[in-house]
Amino acid sequence: MRLRFGLAIVVALILIQTPATESQTPAPAPAAVDPRASPEARALLQFIDSISGQYTLTGQHNFPNDGSRWTDRVYDITAKYPALFGEDFGFSAGDDKDSTESRPAMIAEVKRQYENGAVIALTWHAVKPTEDEPVTFRDSVQGHLSDFEWRELLTPGTTLNLRWRAQVDVIAGYLRQLRDAHVPVLFRPYHEMNGNWFWWGGRPGPDGSAALYRQIWDRFVNVHHLDNLVWVWNVNSPGGNAGPIADYYPGPQFADILTIDIYGEFKPEYHADMLTLAAGKPIALGEVGAVPTAEILAAQPRWAYFMVWSGGGISFPNSVDALNAIYHAPRLLTRENPAFAEPMAAIRKATADRTAGKPEADPVTPEATKEAKILLTQLYSFSGHQTLSGQQNTPQALTAATDAAITAATKRPAIYGQELAITSEMAMDPAAARHAIEEEAIRQHRAGAIVSLTWRPIRPTDDQPASEAKSVRGQLTDFEWNELLTPGAKLYERWSKQVDEIAPILRRLQDSRVPVLWQPYPQVNGKASWWAGRKGIHGSAALYRQLFDRLVNHDGIHNLIWIWDVVPPGFGPNSTGSLSDFFPGLVYADALAMDVEATGGRFRTDSILSALGVGKPIGLGLNGKIPPASLFTQQPDWAWFLVCATSAQAADQADPLRQLYADPRIVALPVAPAAN
Repeated sequence: MRLRFGLAIVVALILIQTPATESQTPAPAPAAVDPRASPEARALLQFIDSISGQYTLTGQHNFPNDGSRWTDRVYDITAKYPALFGEDFGFSAGDDKDSTESRPAMIAEVKRQYENGAVIALTWHAVKPTEDEPVTFRDSVQGHLSDFEWRELLTPGTTLNLRWRAQVDVIAGYLRQLRDAHVPVLFRPYHEMNGNWFWWGGRPGPDGSAALYRQIWDRFVNVHHLDNLVWVWNVNSPGGNAGPIADYYPGPQFADILTIDIYGEFKPEYHADMLTLAAGKPIALGEVGAVPTAEILAAQPRWAYFMVWSGGGISFPNSVDALNAIYHAPRLLTRENPAFAEPMAAIRKATADRTAGKPEADPVTPEATKEAKILLTQLYSFSGHQTLSGQQNTPQALTAATDAAITAATKRPAIYGQELAITSEMAMDPAAARHAIEEEAIRQHRAGAIVSLTWRPIRPTDDQPASEAKSVRGQLTDFEWNELLTPGAKLYERWSKQVDEIAPILRRLQDSRVPVLWQPYPQVNGKASWWAGRKGIHGSAALYRQLFDRLVNHDGIHNLIWIWDVVPPGFGPNSTGSLSDFFPGLVYADALAMDVEATGGRFRTDSILSALGVGKPIGLGLNGKIPPASLFTQQPDWAWFLVCATSAQAADQADPLRQLYADPRIVALPVAPAAN
């Protein structure tokens, strides 16, 4: 049989159907439910619709911590790769197959699979919004919400609704990585929602499970602008603990593809009922235990794809003979089949043609300034190739450390760094000091330097200027911390005023078209500052997210490249613990940085940070001795470094600094000739 579309893609990435007579004209392909869907997402949806009734795509799910293990197992058995590569975002801890810690590696694998020709299908076993990741499957994913909790979950602004937002925003960050890489995704949220075995399921009607699906649709489409998603609505075969499928449908404006999971008999009525509800949209088998036979697919031809679950599903109930039979059936498309491979290759080529020569960087700040986009693109361009030099300074001596670096290296640091917080030890008026910092930042920018600002504020319980030792390095009680994160509380209002006092300098830099590498609440996983060392979704990461929201959405600051800063991770009773315990999520960080006292060690710290950031640019803060230039050859992922002010001004560091700047990998600025 021949596909009813050609293999070329027009500029708009719409697959062209072959000419047909008037009587043979096919029905128009359904429009994507996201009105701003990317060309890749639209092309993928149209491809799936075009094969419906003629072909079925093969698919294989994989556990997050298993990489491509089960997809590769299918190839071992059949000598063919599944057309669909399925994955999950996970929920558990440690080395478990569903570990959340494997998400960065999972995203990297998804990108690889897409480049190798697969269609990507992603699912998320979400934890209850009353709990924090990681969790166990039975206690949380298969847990339950009370009716009151369900209403709170669906009510904007409630505590439970805000917790839910924080959870889904973490997943949005990973999906954004795929969006920025132009990877279209079949996204199946809150699957099997007509069943009562997941906390999100078993609630029929407009305010039930379908309402939660609509809620995540709205957040991902209208808040995070994840235009690379093809929205897949999913139910389980009805009967027993699974209700009628129509009672859970969110509406045709929210679903591109309708799918059903079948772990038993492929009853004809399932196929018929899904077709009726879909009303012309594609339908598919979201999960199966036993693969459908060729005879079943001939009788139920509109299943556009099937997905075999991970693990034992490949070997039981599916025998080697059964898998080979279906993977070599004429109606089934695998990754190698030209009828599948050529259209997918055309989509990827059209993406490459469309984006050739265009900057890919898109800051996490909505409506980021043009200058911020250019700066982030610059950071990406240096990653893995060269490293930008940088020098931190102090408010008391605006350029003393930079001047010392110039004297030692006869080159000017590419980055001018400064601290925005003013403490009592500096004996300076905060407003006057910040004005001087603003003026110097503008001057440095006009001279070609990148501006970096760090913010290590005093506790919001104290009046400024307060001391470094008692306030910056002091602590908040647990009660004070909760008040700090509670809108309307007195401590929250004091914090808001504190933030709003630094916003004007950032706004003036924005008005002067100065983008800023913005590093607030640094060393967040450490123990030296009041904002640091609090693990979990309501710990230090929550304060970072709160600051992002305040500066961006309340103060209108859009010129910042947000940098999340840490110290090296450690383990043991008194250690800092895992970096992921403090990470605010990929939608809140444009880049990641690590401050170190020493650069030796057995492990590549750049790889640790790159993996967590899923390829975002990373920077190195040098708070001790200047390292040899060979460090940046051995650890090439560092896009920039910042030398602390005391190191640059130390007499015994002049030679190491000169040798570092002499390395061709290190990017610096020329020193302006002296005026006559």
